[in-house]
Amino acid sequence: MKGELEIQPGERWGIVGRNGSGKSFLAAELAERYGGALVSFEVEDAILERELREDDSEFLGGVDFGRTVRELIEEDLSDGEEPLELAEKLGLGGLLEQGFLTLSTGEKRRLMLARALGESTDLIVLDEPFDGLDQAFRQPLRDLLAGRDLVMVANRLSDLEGVVSHVALVEGGRCLLAGEMEEMMAKETFRQFTHLGAEVVKLPEGRGVEAPPGPLVVMKEVTVVHGGREIISSFNWVVERGENWKISGPNGCGKSTLVNLVTGDHTQCYSNEVTVMGMRRGSGESVWDVKRFIGIVSPGLHQQYRVGANALTVVASGFVDSVGIYQDVAPEQVKEARRWLSLVGMGEWVNRPFRGFSYGQQRLLLIARALVKRPPLLILDEPCQGLDEMNRALVLGVIDRIVAMGLTQILYITHEPEDRLECVTHELRHDGEGWKEFEREATSAR
Repeated sequence: MKGELEIQPGERWGIVGRNGSGKSFLAAELAERYGGALVSFEVEDAILERELREDDSEFLGGVDFGRTVRELIEEDLSDGEEPLELAEKLGLGGLLEQGFLTLSTGEKRRLMLARALGESTDLIVLDEPFDGLDQAFRQPLRDLLAGRDLVMVANRLSDLEGVVSHVALVEGGRCLLAGEMEEMMAKETFRQFTHLGAEVVKLPEGRGVEAPPGPLVVMKEVTVVHGGREIISSFNWVVERGENWKISGPNGCGKSTLVNLVTGDHTQCYSNEVTVMGMRRGSGESVWDVKRFIGIVSPGLHQQYRVGANALTVVASGFVDSVGIYQDVAPEQVKEARRWLSLVGMGEWVNRPFRGFSYGQQRLLLIARALVKRPPLLILDEPCQGLDEMNRALVLGVIDRIVAMGLTQILYITHEPEDRLECVTHELRHDGEGWKEFEREATSAR
């Protein structure tokens, strides 16, 4: 990394920059140089890989849900602190005996934070620590970080406020500007790189497959139990044609489980009354019969995409609903994939391997993958996770526009109030006790 950044005792640094600028690389380098504890999506992925590799389900005669929260916290725990103390501080006290593979996205994120906070190190390095956390845990995390020497990578300047004293701007693999945060905020160059808006782009023309008549989704008395926990209980829901839903609620309430029931990625969709695109799950339809109508972006899909595919293959795989491509794709579909790559600003990197991109760039590729076939139903589970301000504006603007054009309907999960989609007409909200439905008037698209 060009442009060295030196961390002095008592300093608390924020690192900002565009997607692909080298922020995460610098954070990992600083953690190694100073012996700091690192929290990142890459570290979380490494634990997932280990748990899947060591899965003993076939030997146990049941399902191996991986190491428990307690075991994973204790792996890196320094002397003098009990795992329960750290778990309670991050809302994991009731999950100590839960296996890693049963945790929600936000619960896994809090577990990663608990592991890092338990290490005996003077420095903690956090790569997007607020991504995936619901609002209830953000201030407690800030309180836990108070007084700690830290480095924090952030795509949102609001995440740094009240946490860091200094900030570094990274661009093109080097530290472009660095200094006290108040001083940096006053610099024109800093403002230009962190407050860029997205220009209006021309969408590729054409329509995708038409949805069959009737409601897109119907769930009746749905109950889901996973890893000994009842995630969803006696749940009823209908998504009618023309409706666009935001799904909100605390970590672990079942938001991602709901959309996985829709896509067929949760096996209990077959033991419940779940109908998608007029097809009752378990009535003889295949997963692919339903998935051809659906595009999806989610943390789970992002973690699953571990094949050695290049950027063009990732986007084109949206036509065949697979991780990678194992069948012929029509030449026109390849051309369409190239057009979407250009739209998200990645047209010059068609042959770069997926894992050769930054986390935010990978997320852009998966968004293009979901949109490429113009599905009648678009499932967006934290789609802006890892995206810088410019790319968030681009993605949200494109989604609003394709909904306004009547090309798709959406089911949208986010913990970020600022990631607002104007096209949302309904909200399904979990208030900690149960699910409630709200209707609102959609405003004009961006």
